Amino acid sequence: MLLYCLDTVLTEKNNLQAAMDFNNQAIGQFLNGIVETRLADVCYQLTNIPIILEDLGFNYLYSIGLDPEQARQYSRNLKQIVKNNLDGDNHIKLTELIEKQQIVELVQSDKHKRLIAPMVSKGKIVGYCSFINTSFSAVDWLKMKQMSLIGSVSNYNKETILETELKLNIKGGLLEDMIYNRLTPVVLFKRARYIGVDLGKEYQFLVLKGDPNIYLNGKDPIGGMNLIEVFSRYFMERNLNILISEDSQNIAALMPVDLFSKYSINVDGFIRKLLCFLKEKYPDIPFKIGMSSRSKSLEDIPILYNEALISLDMNYQQKEITYFDDLGAVGILFRAGKMDDIRHFCNKMLSKLFEYDRGKESELTKTLYYYIKSGQNIYKTAKMMNLSNGGLRYRVQKICEILDADVNDLQTSYQLFLALQAAIILGDLKIE
Repeated sequence: MLLYCLDTVLTEKNNLQAAMDFNNQAIGQFLNGIVETRLADVCYQLTNIPIILEDLGFNYLYSIGLDPEQARQYSRNLKQIVKNNLDGDNHIKLTELIEKQQIVELVQSDKHKRLIAPMVSKGKIVGYCSFINTSFSAVDWLKMKQMSLIGSVSNYNKETILETELKLNIKGGLLEDMIYNRLTPVVLFKRARYIGVDLGKEYQFLVLKGDPNIYLNGKDPIGGMNLIEVFSRYFMERNLNILISEDSQNIAALMPVDLFSKYSINVDGFIRKLLCFLKEKYPDIPFKIGMSSRSKSLEDIPILYNEALISLDMNYQQKEITYFDDLGAVGILFRAGKMDDIRHFCNKMLSKLFEYDRGKESELTKTLYYYIKSGQNIYKTAKMMNLSNGGLRYRVQKICEILDADVNDLQTSYQLFLALQAAIILGDLKIE
């Protein structure tokens, strides 16, 4: 009996020591300012147990130690279990997890179990962290508890910083001052340094267009955070402290190219991943991004912002990401504000159609716009304009005759679409 007690005490001591060693190493990494994804990497190195991070809605965020697609499938399976809300052991445990914020062990299949803990910030769950294995020891439970606590503290710190910034509108206010040329470069650098933003030496503007009031089934899928918070947090979690601003329609971000280079991040690749992230979280919002050209002068910030806006307005073929550098001559004309030159370009491309429409009270110009916008698809265009396919074909043929153009000439279509977009912006063409 004494030997059994000694073995039990020794086991408990070893378990406690293992948990303390894990805690000390994880805490050390946290104090160095790592984010949840890197914390998961560190914990995997210490435990060799696969880890999955999920958001408040049990949507996959990140995994380590598992094939990403397999991890995504595990997240989908868990989400289905939560959605079905069936009675049984898992239902009881999920209630303890969600309502009581307790760590629980779930059986998801014959091949694996899940030890899942809530990540809490200010008393509310903001996400979940899971170990994936065939079984879990007492030490695994202790390690998960420590990881959950560290992750929760990390979330609390970030939420507090983000909330403070948004309430005070420090970054947004500074960015607006830059956009509207209210401050000298010297003052801008001082204020930026004060809030920990490195303005760098080369800049590019991003403007995101999307309706921040649209949520899935009337609910925000990211734990009560609105779009600007989710957008800001995405950058923060990647150690990219940048200036972000929001108005009623768009979110704008000044991208110091040097900062991305410092972390070996390709800006274009980063933007595509950002868009994929937002689309996954808000599938009902049709996001569009306009990207400016690059400049090494702070004095060009208003110009870069205007370029990003122009890229959104001149979005050929409704692309999700439009670069100002791809707009060619028309983009440059709009940036320069040379309205006479822009109108001259529009008239050169469209005057014959405008004259025909005015004389015949027809809608050939409008038809051309929808036809090119649909990718020269007869059926889609006919549906957009509530026409028969035959009627639409007749209009397209008439347009080709008037413009003396080949319907399959994509280059001509591209120039025409730019001219149509410019005409819309100038108010010369009304598209309902």
